[in-house]
Order: sequence, then structure tokens, then C-alpha cells
Amino acid sequence: MNITLGFRVIFIWIILNIFGNTIKYTLKIQSKYIVWILLIFSIIINFIFFGFNFYNFLIGFISFSFSVSSYDLIKYLNLILRIKK
Repeated sequence: MNITLGFRVIFIWIILNIFGNTIKYTLKIQSKYIVWILLIFSIIINFIFFGFNFYNFLIGFISFSFSVSSYDLIKYLNLILRIKK
């Protein structure tokens, strides 16, 4: 598969956000455990779809980092906007 880095990160980011919100609200798992679950899930997805090597491990970690940081950014931005009202 010849997929660009940006597309792979966005693809995994969408999957991780859906999966993270699903397990958070349906299984009532604490946020500190969801981070580790998403990291493992991201790396496994990259290994399954793109092969087992260090590059895919790194892409899995980058996708996970982007997913968690964007989720936190949106969450705290909404909190700040509510406080200003």
C-alpha cells in the first residue's frame, strides 16, 4: 500500500477518536486507562494494515499522540468557551 503519511495519521486518528469515545461512554473505563488502550490499539492497527516494522510502530505512536492531543484540545477549548459565557 502506498499511502502518504498524512492520510495514514488522519485515518488512524478518526478510528482512535471513535474507539476512544465508544469505550469511554459504554464501558465506563477511566481516562487514564483509555490512553494506554488507544496506544496499543493504534500500534496494532498499523501493524495489521501496513506491516510489522519500526516505521509503522512510529506512525502508530504519532497517530496516537495526535488523537489524544486533539481530543484534549477540543475538550479544554469547549471548557474555556463555557467559562467565558
